[in-house]
Amino acid sequence: MAVKRLGCLHAHHSNIRYLEEGLDREAFSCLHFVDPGAIHWLTRTAASEAEARQVQAKLRGQLEWIAGCGVDAIVITCTNYIAALSPLEQALEATGGIPVIAIDEPWFDELLNLGDEAVVAFTNPATVEGTMERLHAHAKQRGKAFKAHTAVSGPGCFELLLQGRETAYAEQVESFLLGLIHHSSAPVAAAQLSMTDAAARAEASSGARVLSPMQALRSRLEKLR
Repeated sequence: MAVKRLGCLHAHHSNIRYLEEGLDREAFSCLHFVDPGAIHWLTRTAASEAEARQVQAKLRGQLEWIAGCGVDAIVITCTNYIAALSPLEQALEATGGIPVIAIDEPWFDELLNLGDEAVVAFTNPATVEGTMERLHAHAKQRGKAFKAHTAVSGPGCFELLLQGRETAYAEQVESFLLGLIHHSSAPVAAAQLSMTDAAARAEASSGARVLSPMQALRSRLEKLR
């Protein structure tokens, strides 16, 4: 069986590890591209519509560049980038038809299969609006009524990750997720790839399933094999 080559576009280098550790290395190899600059443009409070278009053009150029590297598929791990490029069908124009997998779409599918209600957990407040808009649109497209409760970790949590304090970040996220599990009767889902380790530990210690994007991505990529 030939190894599939994935071009992975990240906003932060910390996401590289999750792909490298979470995928079957006998089936997939990853070529990583990290562009943190666009995220700062997208999250600026004073960002104009013209600036947003400039970021979209930049990201489309990134996809074209990645597609030219001989990859079999492209995975976008940043939900802000995914929202900026939506609808993703247009992004295919930049890749020459190479499949583009938004990391949240497989997660949406599995999340909707959990039932008609869930608590969606975030550590980065800037990703909430774009992710939830896409989730509700996805549910509507599937003709499913879905009630999502959003929960955002306390101030300073996501900054730990940006500072490179990944162990402290994972510990704080695990505590956050366990609190949500304890206080909610609905399933809890971790919305960001950076929450993968904490979600696995919270799942193991609580016995409750905590759906993460990496779990769902693995299932989707199996279809490429």
